[in-house]
Amino acid sequence: MKFLARALPALFLFAGPAAHAADLPPPLADLAAKVAPAVVSIASMAPDTGNSSPDGDGGGDGSSASNPTADTPGDAASTVVPPPKTIESLGSGFVFDPSGYILTNNHVVNGASNVTVTFPDGTVYPAIIAGRDADADLAVLKINAGHKLPFVQFGDSTQMRVGDWVLAVGNPFGMPGTNTAGIISALHRRIGDTKFDDFIQTDAAINKGNSGGPLFNLQGQVIGVNSAIYAPTGTSDGIGFSIPSAMAEPVAEALAHEGKMKRGWLGVATEEVTPDIQAALKLPGTKGALVGAVSADSPASGILQPGDVITALGGAAIDNPRALSIRTAEFQVGQSVEVAFIHNGAAQQAHLMLTAPPPAHDDNIAQKQEPPSGPVRLSAYGLGLAGQPAADGVSITSSTGPAAKAGIVAGDVIEQVNGVAVATAPDVQKQVGGLGGDPAVFLISGAMPDGNNPGPRWVPVKPTR
Repeated sequence: MKFLARALPALFLFAGPAAHAADLPPPLADLAAKVAPAVVSIASMAPDTGNSSPDGDGGGDGSSASNPTADTPGDAASTVVPPPKTIESLGSGFVFDPSGYILTNNHVVNGASNVTVTFPDGTVYPAIIAGRDADADLAVLKINAGHKLPFVQFGDSTQMRVGDWVLAVGNPFGMPGTNTAGIISALHRRIGDTKFDDFIQTDAAINKGNSGGPLFNLQGQVIGVNSAIYAPTGTSDGIGFSIPSAMAEPVAEALAHEGKMKRGWLGVATEEVTPDIQAALKLPGTKGALVGAVSADSPASGILQPGDVITALGGAAIDNPRALSIRTAEFQVGQSVEVAFIHNGAAQQAHLMLTAPPPAHDDNIAQKQEPPSGPVRLSAYGLGLAGQPAADGVSITSSTGPAAKAGIVAGDVIEQVNGVAVATAPDVQKQVGGLGGDPAVFLISGAMPDGNNPGPRWVPVKPTR
């Protein structure tokens, strides 16, 4: 090791002339000065229930009064009631609208009875909670300053790449105006923190009190809201998580102007495109969300069909069903969005007007009833089919061999075969017969082997020969 310690300076000296300024970390002083006036510290007070701490980044000792009512000496009829205890949470936020709207995390102000906002110049304002969205862990505060406030703008988090430099600003441990820098370590992290987990991971130091603060790109735009850390030691270990601006911006605008986020609904049930499904349906790749069902009277009805593959929504690529769910959640009811999809091997586009989701059980798709036919046995696939059609396809009376191995059970219903709708057992027989012994992909509705019933699913089955 002593040799390396002596040799390294010489190596660096040798490499020095070939280095370029662009390879060095960027200067961040001007950026920090530019965004600082819009980043605030947030203190929220919540009643101490005596058995839990608030969700914010601060917190009291969690203790309750040991003697809530005590006899006053000399007067047995009177009692002394101490004032209710409160717990203070400290967090961060930023002004995104000069009229006084501030974005932070929902967990910073959840349950708060009193919220104050402190600006870098020391000015303190009382704040009201304009709206909260627990699903995204975001909240908007409103203050009345009597004048326009310095603010920062949102950037496009979908354009950020792993390795891009970022700057985090906030109020860790009650130290306002703290700046830390790093890079984007990973994208699309799922950590089980919110309903729509799709976090930006960064190694910029984030600690308790940073929650709700902004994560900036080098242009001074907010591309993330710092929300969580992975900290086995209790402090920053270089693994922090930020809510992408693609989610944060529409939620912030909705909470500021409407008080809540009314998320839109497409009306499709989708699943992964597996290599087997790709081959059977002759799809160009495995990226996208394969449509298994389209709800009647939904935005997608009449445009998308089972067997279509959604590849983009609102200009953002869709790699899988989860990406589709998260992207859909970034749009409000009443917005028109462009959907790109593959139908019968051809790329297509359409505009859909998102609506509010219906009650839980309105997603069934009515199928035309057909006259009864005789039962059919597809031995190579291990399927027995009922002669009497089901309400939405063909009932399976028995499942053995390849079908059973694929997870199909008696009582399931076949709705489609390789993208073609079927209503009778002969329909299924005809579609399978045209495959020449190749694997078939069945659109199956019914319970999964584990008892769950997630809706129609695509199941590839390779026949025996």
